[in-house]
Formats: sequence, structure tokens, C-alpha cells
Amino acid sequence: MKQEIHTLGEAFMQVLKTTLPSLAPENINEILTDRDQPEFSSLWMQAYQAVEEKEIDEALRDQTDEIRKNIFLFTFRTASSSDLPAYISEDFELISAYYIHRMENRWVTDLFFTYLNHQIPRGTLMNTDKTLEELIKTI
Repeated sequence: MKQEIHTLGEAFMQVLKTTLPSLAPENINEILTDRDQPEFSSLWMQAYQAVEEKEIDEALRDQTDEIRKNIFLFTFRTASSSDLPAYISEDFELISAYYIHRMENRWVTDLFFTYLNHQIPRGTLMNTDKTLEELIKTI
């Protein structure tokens, strides 16, 4: 599982390296506004609440936290935003928690799929018929 989380983190970072540099400041503000809308934020919170109490092995937790920190710092440096890095790094934590626990949630899978298509998730997500595990195994 450690290798799979490492691979997930690398893929997530590669997507960000190609996506973030092209974001204009006004696009970042639109993304933040869209993510704060109930249509997005309530679904995010529902997905989070389903995994927040689940235990994760300490080594996996440390690994996930380190990757999340790197994602946060990269996003902060690249996007020059104080809010966007928190959202993106929390998305990685949510996606990895679902993967670690082998849980399926269509919305979380679509969240990850949207990232894989070089878009920062907001509002309506891109849809896929694949499972989260299938998506991760293709990276």
C-alpha cells in the first residue's frame, strides 16, 4: 500500500505541475467561489465524514501527511493563493483515505478523475465509469 500511495502522490503532483502554472488569478478566485458553493462543499463534507473516523496505519498516515504537505507547498508557491493549497491538499487526503480503506464513492472518484484531466475540481465534476482503484491502477 505504501508504494501505491507514493504512486498516487506522484501522479497528483504531476497533474498539478501541468495544471497550476496556467491558472490566472481570476480563475483561482472563481474556483474558490465555486468550491464554497453548497453544491460542491456539502458533497465534499459528506465524503469526508464517511472516512474521518476510520483508522489509518501510522506509517501510511505519516506518508500521506508528507505528500499532502508537499502538495500544499507546491500549490502555494505556484498559485500564489492562500486558500487553494488547503483545498487541493485536502482533496489528496480525501482521495487517499478512500483508496487506503478500499471504499468507493462515485463523487470522490469523479473528484480524482477531474484532477487526472488537468482541471482543478469545482462545481460539477467530470464523470467516469471507472472505480477509484481502477483509476489509480492506470497511473
